Parts: sequence; C-alpha cells; structure tokens
Amino acid sequence: MRLSSLVICACLLRAALASADPHPMTSGATPAPTTDTQVAMTEETLTIAMDLRSAAVHAAVTLENRGAATRLQVGFPCATGEDAGSVDVPCKVPLTVTINGKKVAARKQKTGKAQQHWVWPLALDAGEKAALSVRYRAPLINDRYSVPASGMGSFTYRLTTGARWAGPIGKLQITVDHLHEPLLFVSPPGYQREPGRLTWTLADHEPGVEVILIPHPIAGGRLAQSLVGKGRGKGADTVRARLAAGDYAKADVDAALAHLRDAGDWGDGWLGTISRVGGFPTPSKEQAAVVIAESIKVLEGLAARAKR
Repeated sequence: MRLSSLVICACLLRAALASADPHPMTSGATPAPTTDTQVAMTEETLTIAMDLRSAAVHAAVTLENRGAATRLQVGFPCATGEDAGSVDVPCKVPLTVTINGKKVAARKQKTGKAQQHWVWPLALDAGEKAALSVRYRAPLINDRYSVPASGMGSFTYRLTTGARWAGPIGKLQITVDHLHEPLLFVSPPGYQREPGRLTWTLADHEPGVEVILIPHPIAGGRLAQSLVGKGRGKGADTVRARLAAGDYAKADVDAALAHLRDAGDWGDGWLGTISRVGGFPTPSKEQAAVVIAESIKVLEGLAARAKR
C-alpha cells in the first residue's frame, strides 16, 4: 500500500479519521491446484488466531480424487515488495506442509511481477483421499504503528482460491479468534458471533467471497490494546479469557460504543476507502448496518459485565 493513496482517500473523511491511517492486512489463502483438477476438497477446517503482531493460521483439508490416478501441483500464493502482508502473505514466511501426516518440502515459484507461489506435488490414485495440512504465522504489517494490530484497517483470508478444486467444499468450518470487537463488516455471511470469536459452519460451499473483518479504524485498535494490556499476554486467547471474566474497564468499552454509534456520519466513506486499498468489493450500507448493530449489542453486553 502506498501512503499517498490512503491519505488522498482519507480526505473524504473527517480530519480525526485521516490521522488514524489503518492498513489492510492479510492472513493468506486456501491452498489450491495450479492447473484444472478432478480433485475435490471434501472438508476444510480453517483456524486463525490473532495477536498484536501476527496471525497463526492452520488450514486442514481433506482432498478426494474423483477421477483416474493423477499427479498435480498445489500452490499457495505469497507476495514480495510493498504489498507483501496486505494482499498476500510475504514470501519470507515459512510454511509447514504435511500430506497424510508426512512433511512435504515446498519450493517458491515466481508467478507474477510481485507474486510467487509456494508449490508442492501431490499424487493420488483413483478414488484416493489425502489429508493436507498447511500451517504458518502471518505477520500483521503496518510500519506506522509500533503495535501493528492497532493499525488494522481490514483483515482478510482469501477463501476463494478453494473454488479451484472440483465442485464445492463439502464441509467448511472456520474459526477466527480476533482482537477487534468494534467491527463494521464481516464476510462471508452465515457466521456465529461471540466475544472475541467468529465461527462459520458451511455445507457444500462454493467460495465466492473472502473472509474479511473490517474493524472500526479508531475504536478497534484502541480496544484491542486495552484488552491485551501490558504484561497480560499478547493474543486472542488472552482477550477471550478477559472478556469472559469481565476483566476490563467499562470506560474502554463505552468509548468503543460511542464511536460505533457515530459510524453513520462517515462509515460509507471509510468502508469505500479501505476496500479499495485492500482490493475487495465495498460492503453495502445495509451489510455494514447489520454488523454495526451486532457489534453494538455485543459491546453493550460487555459493558454490563465489566468488573472495572
């Protein structure tokens, strides 16, 4: 992301928001075949857990060959240059790849001017199933913030790469443990929400949209930092434990609520700005209104349970 492009767009918003300068961040993409395939993804269990500087990602998928014996190459996109970390995971991030529990060596292959793929081979007999696991830790990158999560304008995982397998994903389970409770938008639809966690359980899913979280550009990062706290740990596990115990200041939650209730004055402009910079479609007013109402309800419940 170029700083100038965001500053120009931010002029559409009020001055207080222009100085926030949040940044789009990515946690990668579902592994996909690099050529047409007869292999289907029958199950995927995706877990993402954020901390202040990174997101731990584990994609566990079951593949099934629905044709004759085949050999194919599986790819995982990564990025170089200034967009690394905002569009795709930086190529310097190592992957741990296993097939049926056995570690597989992945190599990098250049596929574009600023894009490469981690690739590895997969051989399947007719009717054979394979358990593929990909683990890595994606950095949250914004060099204008000492704590990157405080400058999170959007968070994405490219789910649509899973559409390259044959047919829909038979069973898709997604869990995102996050730090940013004042959310303006969540994708895809069909999620369940509890403090600090979003979950999806989808059947016969043809991924047409990405996993996207857009926190409030000011309240999101401030509340995340206050919930993590100094000396209290650095991740979503800490946040969820504190939220469950009421171990947070009511004033911090009330401040986030005040920002969310005021979102209608500038929300359209900000959502358009961060979606253009992040490279995904702008949420509609109606979509954002639903998520903002959910966020207000969640935060009101947290305010009522605060012990400080």
